[in-house]
Amino acid sequence: MGRIKKTRAARDARRRPGVQPQAAPPFPQAEVERVMRLWDLAVDTGLMASGTDVKYHFTPDGKVLSAAVGRSGQVLANGERLTPSVAERLREDMPLLAGVVTFYENNELAGRGLDGAPQNGVMPLLPPAGPDPMPAVDEEALAEAQTATAVLVRQGKVAEPVGAMVIPAPRGGVLFAVGGRDGELYVNGRPLTQQSADALRAKVPELASDIDRLQAMRAEWLDAPPQDRTLALAGSCTDPNCHTPH
Repeated sequence: MGRIKKTRAARDARRRPGVQPQAAPPFPQAEVERVMRLWDLAVDTGLMASGTDVKYHFTPDGKVLSAAVGRSGQVLANGERLTPSVAERLREDMPLLAGVVTFYENNELAGRGLDGAPQNGVMPLLPPAGPDPMPAVDEEALAEAQTATAVLVRQGKVAEPVGAMVIPAPRGGVLFAVGGRDGELYVNGRPLTQQSADALRAKVPELASDIDRLQAMRAEWLDAPPQDRTLALAGSCTDPNCHTPH
């Protein structure tokens, strides 16, 4: 009897003008098969072990994001290492999953693998959230960082810092990051070594995740042959509080 009532209710809803039953989005079979082939390649090249658990996330517009943990313990996305450049490309390609990409990127930086990952399945379309209020730039800290960077310019290590990434901290302080002609990443006038990164975290703890991301970017740069990174940071920051280019 209950099933008959439900059937009638659905039928009546279809008959009412302007009322349409919600249909599930079609399963992106072709895209899933393409991504599965990428995972097969990752297994063939030794990037991940056969049989590794893979998480799959879909959007109503047919995009697919999948994640797994590779042999080295690094988070993989759609069959490749989730480096900063890969994360930026995925966010641009599938904006409805940008938050999920950032979740996995943050997990990678913290060494948490897939811990706490969202459930498999279709990700709902959520209204875009507005950015947090932009903190005022600490002009004194910015001037100090620019002065330190000017020394690098005079030394020929950095071009005029067009495209610099400027990230203000809510309670004062700033990160002023530039790519060097020598392939180095400089923040506030110093190479972003582990020692200088730790010093920055102590000075601006609110920007610790930004420092983590810059460190990961520097590590990716240093894995490649040296090249001029003058404009490498332009457009690389998705944080609404990030000022770039500067």
